[in-house]
Amino acid sequence: MLNCPQVSPQRAREIVRDIAFASRPRGRFFVLLFTASMIASFGLIANSTAVIIGAMLVSPLMTPIFGAALGMLRGNPRMLARALWSELAGVILAVGAAYLVGIPQLTFGSATPEMLARTQPNLLDLFVAIFAGFAGAYALIDERVSPALPGVAIATAIVPPLSTCGLCLSIGAWSGARGAMLLFLANFVSILIVAMATFALGGLMRRRRYTARRVIGHFGPTLASFAVIAVILTNSLIRIGRDRALELSITQTLNDQLEGLRGADLEESVYRVTPNGVQVLATVRAHRTISPTWVTSIQQALEEAISDDVDLVVRTQRSRDVCALGSSLQVVHPDLDGVFLVPAPDDFAARESLASQVVREFFEDEPGFELTRIEYGKSPQGESVIVAYTDAIRRITQGEFDDLEADLQDRFDDNTLHLFVRVNSSRLRGRDGPILVEWTNVRIAGEENIARKKKLEIAIMDAVKNMSSSIPLRIHFNWSGQRWRALVELIGGEVFSPERVAELRNSLPDDMADEVEVLVWRRSDFIVSEDGISDYGTLVESDAPRSSESLRRLFRTTSSSPTVPPDDDQAESVANVEAAGG
Repeated sequence: MLNCPQVSPQRAREIVRDIAFASRPRGRFFVLLFTASMIASFGLIANSTAVIIGAMLVSPLMTPIFGAALGMLRGNPRMLARALWSELAGVILAVGAAYLVGIPQLTFGSATPEMLARTQPNLLDLFVAIFAGFAGAYALIDERVSPALPGVAIATAIVPPLSTCGLCLSIGAWSGARGAMLLFLANFVSILIVAMATFALGGLMRRRRYTARRVIGHFGPTLASFAVIAVILTNSLIRIGRDRALELSITQTLNDQLEGLRGADLEESVYRVTPNGVQVLATVRAHRTISPTWVTSIQQALEEAISDDVDLVVRTQRSRDVCALGSSLQVVHPDLDGVFLVPAPDDFAARESLASQVVREFFEDEPGFELTRIEYGKSPQGESVIVAYTDAIRRITQGEFDDLEADLQDRFDDNTLHLFVRVNSSRLRGRDGPILVEWTNVRIAGEENIARKKKLEIAIMDAVKNMSSSIPLRIHFNWSGQRWRALVELIGGEVFSPERVAELRNSLPDDMADEVEVLVWRRSDFIVSEDGISDYGTLVESDAPRSSESLRRLFRTTSSSPTVPPDDDQAESVANVEAAGG
């Protein structure tokens, strides 16, 4: 049974005097309340819980509620009127101050979680106010627990709902303003009722005979208001519970469906209930874009789970979780135990992860190499097959391929494993033109030999032009350790035999012929015009402005067609062309 301390007559007079004095509408009261409302407004906008707590501690709005409760309990109309006037004026001031903060609409752009939390009150908020009101009234009666009053002020949170109401009114969010004001009224009525009951148990009620009519007159309006608010908040709680159940069902179904898609993880889901069903946006992290077939399958599972039509959109965020070599762990959202690394869902996924790690480690120190994705499977004969898709600035040599396949066979303990590598090769280009990454190792030649290379290049170019009708495009140099190897890239119809290559080297000055090995790379893809011969790259570069304009006209014509709208690739190409060609 609750043991509420009975106060002495002297203590009762002190409590009544202190509450009556603090409930009067004085200048200090309004200054503190204005300050608290401004702090709460900026705290809500900044989504700062610490700042909002500071506003709760500054706010003096709880004392007039105690004054109203004491005035009703003791039958003191004067105290009741003063307390209610203070509370009403304080409410108007708090809402008005927040309204002024929000009028420019420059201080915040969208609702914050702290604001949203105060626009949708439910029955749980009513319970919080009930116990907070009891704690505050009990602390006033028992001097030994009076230091708990700051905690009571934080728990009741009277000013933040009023500030939220003012901010919502400033931007025309009427529904949010009504929800915030309802939360304040729930706090007000709950604290009022509980404070009256606590003061009565503590012996602050006047010694007089109470008839049923007098009790109804004292408590009836407040109890009726409490009942109405409780019904409203109960409906709100039921609605929130229904929405929560729908949210959990959607999230659980998405997670269950994504378990069958290796490397996919649900990042976030947002839903909206419409007259035509439920719209769901699921943000998923995965190694690759989720196909429409998977989206259709997940959508059907959602419709079965919630018994309603679903419009599902999956937004894929491409990601790759990289862990230590040989690890078959995958990353998931942390659970309540803090676990976020779990074993791969099946052996198939573990092997695919292992293959990815082995390939990445093999080319870890190789510049310009990137593993874009990897596929692991079984051939009809039951042999393991790995297909690696790579981006690289050079070709993978047969020796590297053999070593990588052997490494995979060793790690998988499977000598029948077959490796296939698809290389998307990109050429590097420097100030001297395209660079052959596999060939070029100029920097190890030393400063003296590098300085000599330029003279060799000029001499070889002159020798080719003098003895041949072919056109030299560029010369690629490679240092063999003793001398230069010069790979002459040229175009033209003339065929260079080994004898012609030897003749070309011997035509160099005597001091150069012995320090260079000449090789000829005859390119067959050349273009002949009335002005001579050239390669396609030179032709396009010389004609780039006109080509770019033609490309822009082509895509403008395509995009203006009412029957053939441009696809994403065309739109991206147009953007790239306009950015590059101006």
